[in-house]
Amino acid sequence: MSATEIPVSLKKAQQVEASLSRTGLEDDDIEIADISDVQERIDFIVPQTDDPNTLTVTCRSVLLGTFWTVILSIVNTLFTFRTNNFAVSAFIACILSYPMGLGMAAALPRGILNPGPFTLKEHVLVFLMASNAVKPFGMDNVVAIVSPKLMNNTKVTFVQSLFFILITQFLGFGLAGTVRRFLVRPTAMWWPATMNIIALLTSFHNVPTTDTNTGGTRYKRSRFVVFWIAFAGMFVYTWLPEYFMPVLQAISTICLFSGAEGTGLPTPGQMSITNAVAGSVTNGVGVLGLTFDWAFIDANYVTSPFWASVCFAGGNILFSWIVTPILFATNVWGISDLISKDQLNPYLNSIGLYSGNISAKGSLAAGRQIKASFFYNPTDNFNLNVTAYNEVAPVHITAFFVVTYATAFMLLTASISHVILWYGPDILRQAKNAIKQARDEVDSLDKHVQIMEAYSDIPDWAYIVWLIAFIIAALFLSLFSQYSMPWWGIFLCLAVNAIFILPFGIIVAISGFSLVLNVLSEFIIGLILPGQTIPVMVFKSFNTNILLQAVAFSGDLKLGQYLHIHPYAVVSAQIWSTLLNSIIAVATAYWVMFDSGSLLTQTQWQYTVYVTAYNAGAIWGAIGPARFFGVRSLYQNLMWCFLAGAILPILPWLGNRYLVKSKYWHYINIPLLTNMTQPGGLQSHYLMGLVVSWYCQIHVFRKDREFFEKYIYVIGSAFQSGAASTVTIIAILVVAGAAFTQYNVFNPQTSIVTLDYYCYPSAGYKDWGCEYYLSQGKNVTASGQKC
Repeated sequence: MSATEIPVSLKKAQQVEASLSRTGLEDDDIEIADISDVQERIDFIVPQTDDPNTLTVTCRSVLLGTFWTVILSIVNTLFTFRTNNFAVSAFIACILSYPMGLGMAAALPRGILNPGPFTLKEHVLVFLMASNAVKPFGMDNVVAIVSPKLMNNTKVTFVQSLFFILITQFLGFGLAGTVRRFLVRPTAMWWPATMNIIALLTSFHNVPTTDTNTGGTRYKRSRFVVFWIAFAGMFVYTWLPEYFMPVLQAISTICLFSGAEGTGLPTPGQMSITNAVAGSVTNGVGVLGLTFDWAFIDANYVTSPFWASVCFAGGNILFSWIVTPILFATNVWGISDLISKDQLNPYLNSIGLYSGNISAKGSLAAGRQIKASFFYNPTDNFNLNVTAYNEVAPVHITAFFVVTYATAFMLLTASISHVILWYGPDILRQAKNAIKQARDEVDSLDKHVQIMEAYSDIPDWAYIVWLIAFIIAALFLSLFSQYSMPWWGIFLCLAVNAIFILPFGIIVAISGFSLVLNVLSEFIIGLILPGQTIPVMVFKSFNTNILLQAVAFSGDLKLGQYLHIHPYAVVSAQIWSTLLNSIIAVATAYWVMFDSGSLLTQTQWQYTVYVTAYNAGAIWGAIGPARFFGVRSLYQNLMWCFLAGAILPILPWLGNRYLVKSKYWHYINIPLLTNMTQPGGLQSHYLMGLVVSWYCQIHVFRKDREFFEKYIYVIGSAFQSGAASTVTIIAILVVAGAAFTQYNVFNPQTSIVTLDYYCYPSAGYKDWGCEYYLSQGKNVTASGQKC
């Protein structure tokens, strides 16, 4: 198929689509109803023609992709240790590889290293390789087990860790390949997160797309120029919240308005109950918390549809700001007021474990935090130390953490229920066609599916063979390494992934917000293998990260479909970059754990992600779900959340069927509403995220469609890239010891002062140490430390 033939086939597709629309099928099929909405948001940015002869896999693209995979693997593995972890997106590689590619095309002699001009498809391949270095899937388990600050299992070798990461990711590839008919080809599965990178690539290479729907010509600047203006602005601005004025990262609005002083509070560090529970973004749930740091907001709010942002942020606001404080105030589990990190203030924003033994004394007294290592028996493969557990039982977690688990239980069943109700007929139709190896009458209408007919697809059997090969590898790893679990655990893991790959994949593909499988993974294996920590952690990591990788790979396949990249090129680039990423990421993690000096002692480098995984090992592995959530346990009533999650999606479905038929009913997305963010980080980004989403997806879309279609995705990608660039440079400066030490009201001494120091009475922004408070005639610091 030549480039000039493509528009002809598109005209035919549009004629068929119009014919299908006249049948009224869209009234009964949510996928058909979504197609026009999707096309309205992608046609102006996605190329509508293709030349299959364009160069893709070249020495130049492989060299650039390899270079950026290595660089981002190092940087992003380092960033996973941040308190609020932040990944440098592959946008950095995409931006900087462009002048590098142009330079190679101009400087190198024509030949194998320089086959001609640097093409869009070469650039896409570089991005796909670099995108594999955004997150090292499975690293949570490696660090939790190996780190001297956590489990410190010295029997685990570097090679074992490497193979664990590799096998986890490659199993995800095989799973993704088997479901691409459902998650990649349909138009309704539009993957909003891909729009930013498509906008960036088409801007750089000046690729023509459809004219804007408005046909306006008010905005003369090219997307390329606008990208660099927005990039420069965000690059400069991000230095303020990330380096010079860190209080802008998270503002406790209620503390600012209510004031820090309480009535009759005996010590400098005792906050009012309002500030401690509701106001503080570090200690409480951060009601009305704000952030002015784009690294906390994310470009996802720019590209995702407004209904998805409302569901995600609205659900977090409901459960964090309303439900959690109510549960705290009613003291449902008995010791909410005793749980504290400083013996002065109740503590909600925590992922820790707390003693519930009212008769215990000293460091084991009720409400005192208990390190997860307390429950482990190192001489028995880190399984449960029953004697130690009984000393603090029943173990408590904060009300905030309880609500997180409750919503996670609802999310699991809600995702299945939602997808069956709204997308069940489409999945059934696609499955029948897959079994028959027949062309799908709806998916074939997609313009880009038709364009991709010029390229041979990878057969299903190849993905199945790949999957089988790495199942065998996973069996060997489980049986003959420290990452051990029973052989049947691999097959149980794949069975769970097979159930959830479509529900989770569809929700990501239509909304842009990711879901995770970690809680169900821990729950299932924890019931089967109670008290066995490492097998539970290994199963959880396999199960969770295989699905994450499968969904990520599906998104890359969709990007390849949008930009018309040969499927063999996409898969080859992913395999090579995954191999590289695994080696470099494991090596970097080992360096951080063993040779990074004092980096992990700093406030902003508290490796929250890995502490969560480590604590989860105690909750689900050593202690086990039966002791936490089983019959006659402290949190047994949370089991009802599974039933609630299954029932709630039925309500909007019934509304659509029996009240008023409307596409808006399926925007009430219960899985997104119950997709809560874990406690432990700064609770500050929901309101600003909603503001950004409303402004981009509602205000600009309706009031200035020309600006929206020409610039909005480009600006989103520029903001993300500019913020990522600044954070990368600052991280390097911090590692090198180049800290900004001129402390002021916007830059408190964060090694000993929280960002929202103004929530505490008598607290100064400069010094919470004993020297300051003794000079004030007080013998207790703002954090409760006695001097």
